[in-house]
Amino acid sequence: MRTVALCGVLVSAFPLAAQGQRPAPRVEIMERLRIEHWAFFDPGIAGVDRSYTFAASLLRVGVGGEAKPEGEWQFEVSQVLFAGLPSNAVAPAPAGDLGFGATYRRLNGRRDGGLFLKQAFYRRRNLAGLNSWLRAGRFEFGEGGERMPSHPTLAWLRRARVMERLIGPFGFTPIQRSFDGVEFGRNSSQGAFTLALLRPTRGAFDLKGNDQLRRITFAYASWAFAPEPQSDARLFALHYRDARRPPEVVKVDNRPLAARQADGEPLAITTLGGHFLGWRRTREGRGDFLLWGAFQWGEWGLLNHRAWGLALEGGHQWPQRPGQPWLRVGYFQGSGDGDPNDRRHTTFLQMLPTARNYARTPLFNLMNNRDLFLQLLLRPQPSVSLRLDWHWLWLAHRNDLWYAGGGAFNNSAFGFVGRPSGAKARLMDLADVSLEWRPRPQTTWTLYLGRALGREVVGSSFPGGRRATFAYLEWLQRW
Repeated sequence: MRTVALCGVLVSAFPLAAQGQRPAPRVEIMERLRIEHWAFFDPGIAGVDRSYTFAASLLRVGVGGEAKPEGEWQFEVSQVLFAGLPSNAVAPAPAGDLGFGATYRRLNGRRDGGLFLKQAFYRRRNLAGLNSWLRAGRFEFGEGGERMPSHPTLAWLRRARVMERLIGPFGFTPIQRSFDGVEFGRNSSQGAFTLALLRPTRGAFDLKGNDQLRRITFAYASWAFAPEPQSDARLFALHYRDARRPPEVVKVDNRPLAARQADGEPLAITTLGGHFLGWRRTREGRGDFLLWGAFQWGEWGLLNHRAWGLALEGGHQWPQRPGQPWLRVGYFQGSGDGDPNDRRHTTFLQMLPTARNYARTPLFNLMNNRDLFLQLLLRPQPSVSLRLDWHWLWLAHRNDLWYAGGGAFNNSAFGFVGRPSGAKARLMDLADVSLEWRPRPQTTWTLYLGRALGREVVGSSFPGGRRATFAYLEWLQRW
């Protein structure tokens, strides 16, 4: 019933567009149901729900169409429902929220659902007779998605290992996030240029997804191109400003609490970076490689900010072998801060990422992080894919924090969690496996299981037990 009702609201909102000379508006519907199970690290506190199961539903209904001249519009709403959220899964600091269910309940109280505007934009094509476009309004945005390569190896690397490292819609959570602003793009035979000026909405964990975070703004520019047919590259610049201040929002870093509470200056951070992907034929298949890097500078409140991140990855596919195995190995390092008492901040900032893309059991992110991993992808049937990952994780600097989170999502939380390291560097080992089945092009079933074994850093915040499990079963249907 809720699908029919939302469709009726959307179609009736645009009667003039439907009656014009253009084709009738198109309606798109997506339903995603997920059952999540968490068994978090044990804080050693009686009565806290570290193990629980809950359900989440996301319904997105959109209507879009053509507009004169050379334009298109889209309007989309999103409805989220939760069932079975834990009532007591937040432990005293430093343990904090014991999984996503705890965060949903803490931020939204007894509220278990919400309806909000997901997208509402107009897009004008062929500006000034050029192969260019301008989009304005509210829409989803993910850096790294410009001019996707056509080769399947490069396309998978771009989607899974490049996109949304720094800016993304946080697509894993049912609430997600959108962006308000303008985006310009121009395509040519040499490459694709993109320029955007945007502000994020509330969301991710906060059900009040209509509101804009007006004190956060970023500007993004990129040039995506193919140096040769078997490669893909991008150069980008990103300036991020967060002017939220204490006492509502206190920065999360390794300084003492009193120093952070007294720091009312904004974040103003510029990032320059890029990526290069390539593949080569081998005697038995294809080899691939990936390079991604970024350097940051600016102001972290009262501190000077200098930080960096670097990813190196390589792999090989055997498409003629049973299961078409694809074995990959990679290493990432995001810089950390070694001195909480100096005038510099050197922890790499992820800003507004889709963090779960790079931490599928979301117990960490790419800040103050060293991640060595092995990855195996299998496709035993055209409709079935299997992925197995193993990560060995350290902190980049033992005097910094163990960070997690995906960036700002409201005006009362910084958006990142920082737990003490205990002056240790070894964080955890993480193994996970996912099975995806697509019986039809519009239907996807996903089963995921992640198992973490915490090391010395985890033990300093969770003395009761260092093992954690995250699992879910998901059904996604599009119409």
